[in-house]
Amino acid sequence: DKLLGNGHGGEGGHHKSKISSWTNTGVIMCANLMGAGVLALPAVMKDVGWIPGLGLIVLLAFGAIYSGSLITRIWVLAEHRKHRADKYGDLGHFAYGEKGQKVVNSVTYFYISVVTVVFHLAAAESLQTVFYDVAGNLCLWQYSLVTVFLVLPLAQIRSLQNVSFLAILGSVTILGTVLIAVCRMLEQGPLEGAHTELINTSRKDIRPKVDTLVLIVFSYCGQAIFTELISSMDKPADFPKAVWSSTLTMMGSYILIASVGYACLGGLAIAPVTDALPEDFWAQIANILLFGHVLVAYIIELNILTKGMCYMWQVLRPGSWPTGKSKESRVQRKVIWGVSSTFLVIMSFLLSNTVSFFSELLAFAGATGGIATTYIFPCLFIVKVDQAISKTEKFVCKTIIVTACIFAVVCLCNTVLDIIQKWQDVGPPFMCMSCNYKKENNLTPGVC
Repeated sequence: DKLLGNGHGGEGGHHKSKISSWTNTGVIMCANLMGAGVLALPAVMKDVGWIPGLGLIVLLAFGAIYSGSLITRIWVLAEHRKHRADKYGDLGHFAYGEKGQKVVNSVTYFYISVVTVVFHLAAAESLQTVFYDVAGNLCLWQYSLVTVFLVLPLAQIRSLQNVSFLAILGSVTILGTVLIAVCRMLEQGPLEGAHTELINTSRKDIRPKVDTLVLIVFSYCGQAIFTELISSMDKPADFPKAVWSSTLTMMGSYILIASVGYACLGGLAIAPVTDALPEDFWAQIANILLFGHVLVAYIIELNILTKGMCYMWQVLRPGSWPTGKSKESRVQRKVIWGVSSTFLVIMSFLLSNTVSFFSELLAFAGATGGIATTYIFPCLFIVKVDQAISKTEKFVCKTIIVTACIFAVVCLCNTVLDIIQKWQDVGPPFMCMSCNYKKENNLTPGVC
């Protein structure tokens, strides 16, 4: 789950916390980057097997570390050349001017928009699992509608003054969710028929195998916040230490949940893995924590998007934007904020019920923005601005750019095909998808 800065200067900007050390920065990075995507990792293992699954988790961890080192170098170069680099889009401006900034901002905001849809779906699914024993026949879209009414009041908060606290709160809740899931699966032991493979060589599940890589990429995504974190450090040169410590911590957590989940669920693994927990009190607690995590992340992302919409309003219709400190102007700005945030929540509701498949939505987010922000943009920037880059590294970066672009297109097409197939196999948009329906149709091995 990702935390960006204020973006463009809308009302009620984020408070930039001053972080004195790389250790504190590493904690904030873990809090922001480690999100609901971790709960899809057992299902990822199911599609590829032990060796490819764990190998990709380790390999892409070091890929994320390299990406972080590139962003650090680009930021340092921008500072030396007296170019402002507080936001990720500023790096695009530094390398490619206004067009570069617009492209980076467009991709980043679209990516955040898709992630908010993922959060809406995850919030609805976690609520559904919490109340499985008293309302197992209620449809997923009904819980999604409840989520709308829970989120809308919180979306009216225009100033998130302590986003660091919110991010850490989100991190504690997701770690609690993972810990409960791991302990309960270990206590339950392998399910009957939970078959695992060293390497899944089946050719009938090619599309899920393609999605595997992008789902793991998504689990390490969050590079869009790096420039803001570097800018807030007393010693920006220490930022790579924060990248190493946070990424290796995440890698260890990912290996744990992926290994335990796959060992206990095997080919029955689903995403999120919390839906596969045994029917008891702890499954409900895990999903309450998951709902708390998703709600915090959802509000932060909505805040970013709403600020972006308000900024667009200012740019496109400057004459109609209410200025000044009068009561009337303040009320008008609140109304514009309310309309913008309501539009975003309603769109998240509609899209999450049109594509109510957790893994496929994660893959779509990774393909449309995760790969670009993690690999394509940093490599494009460093090749452009670093005159001292070696020929070998330049070749490596260009190879990454070409490979990542091709892979993003392939994953995007693959995900669209997956969604169409799911509509045929599981059900059309806005189908009921109650807990009872999932159990009757063997769509879950656990609580919901």
